[in-house]
Amino acid sequence: MLNTRFLLALLTAAVLASQASSAFAHGPRVRAERIAHYHAQQRPWHGPYSNTQAGLPVALVVPPTAHMQSSYSWGVSQTEMRPIYHKFGRTFTGGDGSEVDVYSGNNFLPTPVWPSHTDQFGIYYVRGPY
Repeated sequence: MLNTRFLLALLTAAVLASQASSAFAHGPRVRAERIAHYHAQQRPWHGPYSNTQAGLPVALVVPPTAHMQSSYSWGVSQTEMRPIYHKFGRTFTGGDGSEVDVYSGNNFLPTPVWPSHTDQFGIYYVRGPY
């Protein structure tokens, strides 16, 4: 009887330990990817401003291990650290193979004559693929 309870307790502890270790087996990188993927589904990859030369928002592809970006404002000094949620992917094509226009219906603000923040240049960080 005592032997059976001991074996049952040992088996239960082994199962719980294996489940706990499998949850953390991939480490913080996988958890960060899941959080970034969730937030990327909730918002667009670009902001309200367009790039002056391109006429549309421009994606600046950064290394896939980059997770934070700095944005600066001049005048009253303001520096912000923001997460980079979006990851570069292939262009989505419709069922017939034609590319879908991701900009249709969007009215972007031009870069102001006297910009006061790096967000107003219309260049947005997107992480590259692994």
